[in-house]
Amino acid sequence: MPPPIPPPARRRAPRPAPVRASRHADPLLAGAPPSPAPAPPVPRRPRSAPRDPEPPDAPYDDDYLADFDEDLQETQSRWRTAVGWGLTVAIAIVLSLVIRSFVAHAFHVESGSMEPTLTAGDRILVNKLSSNPSRGDLVVFGRPDGDLVKRVIALEGESVIFVDGLVRIGESWVREPYLSAGTGTYVRSAIPNCDPTEGFTGDKACTVPEGHVFVLGDNRGVSFDSRNFGPVAREDLIGNAAFQFWPLGDLRRF
Repeated sequence: MPPPIPPPARRRAPRPAPVRASRHADPLLAGAPPSPAPAPPVPRRPRSAPRDPEPPDAPYDDDYLADFDEDLQETQSRWRTAVGWGLTVAIAIVLSLVIRSFVAHAFHVESGSMEPTLTAGDRILVNKLSSNPSRGDLVVFGRPDGDLVKRVIALEGESVIFVDGLVRIGESWVREPYLSAGTGTYVRSAIPNCDPTEGFTGDKACTVPEGHVFVLGDNRGVSFDSRNFGPVAREDLIGNAAFQFWPLGDLRRF
């Protein structure tokens, strides 16, 4: 019987030669590639606790909250409207006071002393920015017994002379087309607060002092004017009549 054949010897695999890093190579890239790090485990979300169902007897429902919001918004809107109107009224009052004090003033004619130019009940707007009136201007001025409106006839330094119902300034006669036909201008007593007028005495003339104007009403027979209380100081003038705004059918400028 032939002898048994021994099994072939197992050869060992040759070891790989070590890889030497180059002198200029990146040391982080030398050698075998690193094995990838295992991925971190993904944390699991904790299971949320089941929500408690809304109790059937909840004190507020959606409809109630919606109605409450609408009522609240409506209340706030009313307050904003009220505050807005209050501010508007306050601003209007302040502006009217400022305008009345420094710019313009509405004047109500209460007598017929300026007829036919102005009659009782007429309303005019007075320009308070005008402080230097000219002859023929309508002016409003203050008196202890109230405000009056008259027409400027003479300026400071001028001599007003009354002759047979007519008015003369120095040597020139005053033309007055605004008077009604047949109106005369007469003086019944000495005019107070006048400077002496050369060549005239008594109630025939008045020389207007400095800082004053001489005023007369257009309805000379009933007018209370400078013939009675003398020339008017400029500091007492409120302003010039700018235009008439009442009655509406008689709108006009002066």
